[in-house]
Amino acid sequence: MHLARRAYLLVLLTAVLAIAGIWSSDAAMLGWWRLPALLLLVGLAWEGVFLRRRPISARLDTASRALLGREQPAAFVFSNDSARSIAIEYAPATPAGFEPLPELRRVRVPARGSARDVLGLLPVRLGAQTWPPIPARVCGPLSFAWWSLVLQPGLQLTVAPDARGAQRRLQGLRSGARPRALPGAGTELHQLRAYVRGDPLGSIDWKATARAGALVTREFSEDQHLDVLIAIDAGRLSRIRAGALDRLGLYANLAARLAELIVQLDDRVGLVIYADRVLARCAPARGLPALIALRRTLEQLSVQPAESDPTAAAISVRRMLRHRGLVLLLTDLDDAILASQLVRAVRLLAPPHLVVVAGVHSGEVAALSQRVAQQWPDPWIALAASEHEARAEGQRLLLRRLGAPVVSAPAQLLEQAVVGTYETLRRTRQV
Repeated sequence: MHLARRAYLLVLLTAVLAIAGIWSSDAAMLGWWRLPALLLLVGLAWEGVFLRRRPISARLDTASRALLGREQPAAFVFSNDSARSIAIEYAPATPAGFEPLPELRRVRVPARGSARDVLGLLPVRLGAQTWPPIPARVCGPLSFAWWSLVLQPGLQLTVAPDARGAQRRLQGLRSGARPRALPGAGTELHQLRAYVRGDPLGSIDWKATARAGALVTREFSEDQHLDVLIAIDAGRLSRIRAGALDRLGLYANLAARLAELIVQLDDRVGLVIYADRVLARCAPARGLPALIALRRTLEQLSVQPAESDPTAAAISVRRMLRHRGLVLLLTDLDDAILASQLVRAVRLLAPPHLVVVAGVHSGEVAALSQRVAQQWPDPWIALAASEHEARAEGQRLLLRRLGAPVVSAPAQLLEQAVVGTYETLRRTRQV
């Protein structure tokens, strides 16, 4: 309990009357201080009895399912069963899976009514999240004191990987590519290009030739059904922050969105999650059931306090893929400890599979290597950053020499780069 301003005024009045009674020659004034003191004590006792009945309750009004990294509208709804309006101050506590809301919030609840306090929630971790108790304080009906209480929203949310939302068009070549929205069996038109000597006459597009005034050839591509397996590193280094999320959350969103694109193209998609051992796996499958299984597996994803072992993941991938497929390895590309293990994993998988290694490229280290020195430690920091960048670039070069395409991009561009690499490999039939 904390006294409010009105209570402090009564305390001040009590003190003033007590001092005046002591200094006054009128004996009747000696007991006047008892009146405000009695009023304060009776008021506090009545407020305590009033709030003991718990006239205030709270609940969180939001969807029961949140998408990782996407802000979700929500509102705390406070209900007042009493015949007086009540002011509430509360700290909007959040579970570990949501970005904290540090500011103290205040709301007035009308008599026998409810009030909504609208806010935005940002999910940053996957899995089930139980809402914690909300510490609050309520101003008594007489405004004599603020009374502490704990409100129980009693809500459990599930944070799932983000979805792609609007359907994304496949990227074609600038020279007349016409990708189909729904690929089917057989062949489809890939692009129109200038006629080259030796092209069969049946491939000439005579309508386009008439419009262009020169021979134009149609190129066709055959539909192919690939096996794509996404391996996610859930070791301790995946706790590193990458924008609003950590790297594990970034990898989970990327895997979920890429899986939607893979299913759209009628390819088979699978999943392996590993740290020091394989934590979970989904065998490659096609269609909506594969997508649902993959997303449910990702919902249980969490960072493991252990060093990663890509070799264990590679052994599991070899057992799951019976034919040549595309393996996407989402891991840290900057750690020197993982360099030899990544190389061993790539050699274990390729051949027969094509391995794409992708990770976040931190621009902060590159900025440190180029920063102008201001203090005496700055040259040494720049030297260490330059050495770190050179070592990471050497590791990426070694993986490329082994035939593994490497995608290293900032966090906000990683998904675009990975999807572009997948589409290029698929279009050029390198898998």
